[in-house]
Amino acid sequence: MDGGREGSRGEDKKPGVIKVKLFATLRLSLGISSMDIEVDGPRTVEEVLKICSERLGEEVSKKLLGKPGELLEGAMILVNGKNILHEENLKTKVSPGDVISLFPPLSGG
Repeated sequence: MDGGREGSRGEDKKPGVIKVKLFATLRLSLGISSMDIEVDGPRTVEEVLKICSERLGEEVSKKLLGKPGELLEGAMILVNGKNILHEENLKTKVSPGDVISLFPPLSGG
């Protein structure tokens, strides 16, 4: 237990599960804010995105990816709050208990 503190950073973590949170137009177009992906070990962000696309449709890939293996300009993916561009990009490893946040490019102004 976390000593009774609500809203602790680890509250979304579940062993065996990678939590994927969707934001902005991705959340609006798919109608969900998050999903849990059960895994038996480490995966890459790219592999998790493929699983998301298989379950939710190609909208996930279309809103985040450009050329194969590349993020669209302006898209952002965080793993446990860290931008994957500062890690290994789409090859960044994720493990059970991690939280991935998906932000499609924003427009307007």
